[in-house]
Amino acid sequence: MFSGQGSQYYQMGKELYENHKVFNYWMDACNEIVSPLIKTSLTEIIYNKDKRGESFDRLLHTNPALLSIQYSMFHVLKDLGIQPDYVLGYSLGEITAAMASEVLTLEDGLSFVTDMADFVEEETPKATMLAIMAGKEIVLDYSDLFSKCWIIATNFSGSFVVCGLPENVSSLQNALRQDGITTQELPVNNGFHTPIIDDLEQKFKKRVKEIKLSDAKIPIISSKEYDIVQEVSHDYFWEVIRYPVNFQTTVKNTVKNKECIFIDLGPSGSLATSVKYIVDSNSGAVPLQILNQYGKNLEALEKFKANFSANQ
Repeated sequence: MFSGQGSQYYQMGKELYENHKVFNYWMDACNEIVSPLIKTSLTEIIYNKDKRGESFDRLLHTNPALLSIQYSMFHVLKDLGIQPDYVLGYSLGEITAAMASEVLTLEDGLSFVTDMADFVEEETPKATMLAIMAGKEIVLDYSDLFSKCWIIATNFSGSFVVCGLPENVSSLQNALRQDGITTQELPVNNGFHTPIIDDLEQKFKKRVKEIKLSDAKIPIISSKEYDIVQEVSHDYFWEVIRYPVNFQTTVKNTVKNKECIFIDLGPSGSLATSVKYIVDSNSGAVPLQILNQYGKNLEALEKFKANFSANQ
């Protein structure tokens, strides 16, 4: 599984970058592609010790950073002999999934998401994303405030995400806080999955059509389609960043009639956490993660290997 915007932070994967030759190799390969595009070193941005604890939210940097981290983790698992039956993307992670499946080359994927960041930063207003730890039934209780935002993602029955203009999201957050409902503002300043980015549609699609798409070598499960993607078209890449994500339904559809090991390659383990809340204890589904915000990447990798072997 490949996560999207909001899961990033400074120092993600630092111990692996310094000590794991496969992860280091692929991060440096990504850095070589991205650095000329952003006019600075991507790895120096990610691993800048002076930024620890600060919000990592500049789209021009976070877009390629998330792809690079997760694509490198994909190769770490490949080096361990772990070959997925499917790849599953969440929002921006759909593009990483397409790269892992070889629909997109590494170069095309990274240059595309960098251009996307340029478009969004230059031509759309700032927005705020807010994770809400409650069921969507609360929308009825705050209908006036929710009417000024968009529900953009359903993670599990007790977690969803909204996006809107900063002043509207702030008003909603304040009202929810006063009533004891837990919220968390995500480090994303842009209006993905909302009409805020609609003016970019034609420019975005024109850019995607410059990319040669290949047949998927690994079947792709989309959190926008809730199922296996039959054909990855050029329009698909617009749809996965424009329309809402329903991770809950996607996971439920995936576990029907089969046992699954869900491996979260995102930097925060957020998708694995959501899977724990979605699946029944008797479903045979096992969520595993490697990276997290607390470091100790090498220890976490060894723990993952043991858990994966035990659940095969």
